[in-house]
Amino acid sequence: MKSLISTLAVIATLLFTIHLKAQEKQATKSLLWEISGKGLTNPSYIYGTIHMMCEPDFNIKDKTKKAFEKAEELVMELNFTDPAEIAELQKSMTSPIPLSKKLSPAQYKLLDSVLALKTGIPLKTMDQLTLTALSSFVITKTLPCTEIKSYEFEFANLAKKQQKPFGALETVKQQTEYFSNAFTDDMLVEQIANFDDYKSVFVEMIETYKAEDLNRLDKILKDKRFGSTKESDKWMLQIRNANWAKQIPEMMRNKSCFFAVGAGHLPGKKGILSLLKAQGYTVKPILN
Repeated sequence: MKSLISTLAVIATLLFTIHLKAQEKQATKSLLWEISGKGLTNPSYIYGTIHMMCEPDFNIKDKTKKAFEKAEELVMELNFTDPAEIAELQKSMTSPIPLSKKLSPAQYKLLDSVLALKTGIPLKTMDQLTLTALSSFVITKTLPCTEIKSYEFEFANLAKKQQKPFGALETVKQQTEYFSNAFTDDMLVEQIANFDDYKSVFVEMIETYKAEDLNRLDKILKDKRFGSTKESDKWMLQIRNANWAKQIPEMMRNKSCFFAVGAGHLPGKKGILSLLKAQGYTVKPILN
C-alpha cells in the first residue's frame, strides 16, 4: 500500500495539468523554447512536458538533450528528489475519512463498478486514498500499456547523471492547496466515472504532443470530456503561471536553467511564454 501511495502521489501532482486549457494559439510547433535577453549572460530553456506516456511513444529529441546539457540547473514544478517533499506527497494522498464514509452510497457504487470493470480492483482496497489519488490511479489505466514513462522522472535522472542541481517552482503544500480550490469531490467523481472518454481522446493527444503541435493540443485540452472549468483554470493554470513568471527571472538571472513544466502552461495570453515576453525577454522556439 505504501508503494502504491508513493507512486500515486507523484502521478497525481503531474496529471491534473492535462485537464487545463490554453487560451491562445501558438503558430510554431515546438515544445522547447529558448529564453534570452534582458541582461541574461546565457539563455535558459523551457520545455512543455506531458506527464505520462507509453514507453514506445516516449522520446527525448536531440535538440532537447542539447539544451539540457547546456543548462546548469533543472527546475521542475516540484522537486521529486527531495525526500521531505515526497513524504508530504504521500501524506496528501491518504484521507482520515475513508471513501466509504466520504462518498454517498450512489457515488461509492458507481466508482466501485468503474474500478472493478476497468482495472479489476475493488474500491474497498483503496478506501483510505483521497479522491485525487484514486483519480490518478484510474487515469493511468486509460493508457494502452503497462510501461509508463514520465518526462519529469527522466529529466531528474539525467540531472543526477550530469550532476546538475534541482530547483522547484512550488511546494507540495502549495500545490495541494491549488488542487483543493480547483476540484470539488463531485468533479473528481465525474472524472473517474468518465474513464472511457479519457481513453478515447488519449491516443489523439499523444500523437499531437509527439508532433509538438501546441495549437492542436490546445484544442484537445479544451475538450469538454476533460472537465475543465473557469475555476479550475484559475487555480491550476492562471495563478500558478503568474507565480512562476515572477520566480523564473530570478532563477535564471545568474545561471542557465532548464525549466520542465506541463505543456498546458506554455501557450496563451496568460501562459508562461507570453508572461515572459511581457517582461521583456526574448522567447523563441527551438525547432532542431
